[in-house]
Amino acid sequence: MQNKLSIGEMAKLRNVTVDTLRHYDKIGLLKPIYTDPKTGYRYYSIYQYEILGTIKELRKIGFSLEEIKQFLTNRNVKKSVHLLQQSLDNIQEKINELQKIHKILKTRLNNIERFTKSYQDSDIVIKHFEEREYIQLDRPVGWEDQENIYFGLLELENMIGGDIPVLASNKFGEFIKKEYFDEIRQTSDSSSKLSAFQCQLFILVQDDGPEQSTQKLEKGLYICSYYGGVDRENLLYLLKKLLHHCEIHGYIPNGDAVAIMQVDISLTDQYDEAYYEIQIPIQKG
Repeated sequence: MQNKLSIGEMAKLRNVTVDTLRHYDKIGLLKPIYTDPKTGYRYYSIYQYEILGTIKELRKIGFSLEEIKQFLTNRNVKKSVHLLQQSLDNIQEKINELQKIHKILKTRLNNIERFTKSYQDSDIVIKHFEEREYIQLDRPVGWEDQENIYFGLLELENMIGGDIPVLASNKFGEFIKKEYFDEIRQTSDSSSKLSAFQCQLFILVQDDGPEQSTQKLEKGLYICSYYGGVDRENLLYLLKKLLHHCEIHGYIPNGDAVAIMQVDISLTDQYDEAYYEIQIPIQKG
């Protein structure tokens, strides 16, 4: 038994577990050079040390165990180069995907920071937005129909692929029709009349958005504020406050209001930390 390594010695030399070597033996990836028929003990040749090293390296660069078996079987330069090129392509694909995720998450963090800073001096601000693209749900939902609202948000997420949901940079929103503004101005904060209102759900999309056709939010000035929580009464209160501010300061709403999730419940389980921004397009009277 000279020049033979026990399974424990081989495992220690290559910093793998004994169970790993047993598994490699079982699947035919790396069989011991000798197995004692009486005891069942496995023994390895020192020359298999390099083979095990190759297996570890191939695992590190993303080869599956089946691909490693193919690589180690009847090896030649042409075959090995082909398999390594395939691995390189797979690694590049993963790099591209990680770069995409990095960009999206960085955008998300920047958006939250920008949103927070914009309200440091006042709870009502005038913002200028460039043109924004969005995908709209093809049906309206009731103002207070929370179940259908959540189903609608899920449908929108699926429409853009659902790879990186709201946690990333895409943001859900809803339109509140301008035709409702007069009734909102006259409605008490706790009125049940709002149950007849309908809203239109949408999701903002980025530069590399989905293949579906998009619509556009026009660029221009918007009067904006925000509220926390998911209570629809908070939305009503803020809409009334913004419309009142417009009357006092001579702004004329010239389009539907939009309520956009800025900090959503994918980032917190505290509902009062979920923030929505109301944006109403305006012009000077």
